[in-house]
Amino acid sequence: MNDAVSERLTSQNLSGVARERLLRLIAQGALAPGTRINEVHVAERFGISRGPLREAARALEGEGVLISRPRQGFFVVQFTQSQIVDVYESKRWLEAAFIADIATHMQPAVRREVQADIESIEVADRFAFSETLLQFRMRLCARTHNRFLAELMLMLYRKFYIIGSVVAVGRSQGRQERILSVLHRFWQAMADEEISTAHAIMEEDTAYWLADLPPRFPETLMW
Repeated sequence: MNDAVSERLTSQNLSGVARERLLRLIAQGALAPGTRINEVHVAERFGISRGPLREAARALEGEGVLISRPRQGFFVVQFTQSQIVDVYESKRWLEAAFIADIATHMQPAVRREVQADIESIEVADRFAFSETLLQFRMRLCARTHNRFLAELMLMLYRKFYIIGSVVAVGRSQGRQERILSVLHRFWQAMADEEISTAHAIMEEDTAYWLADLPPRFPETLMW
């Protein structure tokens, strides 16, 4: 392997590690929504140069976790209460179409495979949970019959991932247990072909998050 390729791989590895560590700082509340990423301090803290850190920041910008502003740098994304309400109202509409797609096109054996795949979601910490939950949902979208609906669901799931990264919570374990419980109950209902029960589970879930999440965000953003 030549030196140029080796150097690129090293840089990619460093930026990948930096991305993970930045996400952890955000999930832990050390970098709150709206916080500017001080590249010099963070790079020193991570023991890396600013190049890999910027690559990591650009990757997180592409995922919607960070935003950049000209001549100011990168900031942790912020949401308003109304934006959170919009997301979870859309959840209700999209999940209704999603359930119809599963009921029509996904065979019971495949539904049971999805149900078993829930066990792949890691609960070691908030970061691992968010990452593996998103991976589970991406695999689910790959199984969705209507490809346009799959794209919309993936957009929704990525938005959940971002919100889950930046929302301030005291006890994340309880939230993880709730999400897993809903997944298990929903997919059990779908495996049993109890479609009305599946709808009710998701309606209840949406109502819970609409009551819980908006108050955790500001009504408006002040820049």
